[in-house]
Amino acid sequence: MTRKITLLLATIALAVSAQASTFNSKTQPTPEATLLPEADASFEAAEEEGLFWWEAGAKLTSNYLWRGYDQSYYGNVFDPAIQPSVTLGLGAFYIDLWYNFSTISTYQELDLTFGFDYKGLSVTVYDVWCDYGKAFWQNDFLDDQNHSLTATIEYTFFDRLRLHWGTTFLHAADWLTEGKRAGKRAFSSYFEISYRQPIKELFDINITAGASPWTAPFWCAGPRIMVDGAYELDFDNIPKGFNVTNLSVVLSREFEVGAATIPVEVGYTYNPTSRRHYAIINTGFAF
Repeated sequence: MTRKITLLLATIALAVSAQASTFNSKTQPTPEATLLPEADASFEAAEEEGLFWWEAGAKLTSNYLWRGYDQSYYGNVFDPAIQPSVTLGLGAFYIDLWYNFSTISTYQELDLTFGFDYKGLSVTVYDVWCDYGKAFWQNDFLDDQNHSLTATIEYTFFDRLRLHWGTTFLHAADWLTEGKRAGKRAFSSYFEISYRQPIKELFDINITAGASPWTAPFWCAGPRIMVDGAYELDFDNIPKGFNVTNLSVVLSREFEVGAATIPVEVGYTYNPTSRRHYAIINTGFAF
């Protein structure tokens, strides 16, 4: 009798266990089933990365600063510039066309950039054409005196800390004139460290320090000198070796208006090498 009761209890226990397993398999997905939505999402993300995209906009700045230098090269603290741009992309790759027209100095620049941007890593190769007074369609666009070819690489950590390096490979003025390497290419370079800190939901504060790691005749100039009754940056006496050129603090915020984004920036820049101070105000739109 005892043996029969034991068998009966064992049978009931097995039945309950089987029912519970069936119930759990329907209400709690197996590990394989749990991974399926994530796999589908990753495939969708991969497809999204391969899609064509574009951006366009324009920027208005109180002075076009690049690596701590105003691009009028006359030490102007105020030289408003208009900077339209358009970008065409395919996944992480893109082509960007950017133009600058400075209203007082009449400095004009056209940049054609080929870039790769993915998960904090950005790599670019860009050609810069620049001149004064005449736009590129009114000038000899193919004149190598007005072109430079530069490559950059940068990485952003935690969406806050950005490290940037740029080296110029081709430019008519990028040659050393003194020392053991006189007559050789300088490969003028620039590196920059930037940190972005959000202040609640009000604005971001961006702190930047940039420098020339070695003699850079292409872009790094000394303090202003008097030339024909006007002040110009001294490109005849290039600062040697390591030079800090860009110390800046910028407050920024973006506003969404319909499909457009309107960035606003207010900042201060000091260039220890040229000994110039700049207050900068930028705005514009992008969509």
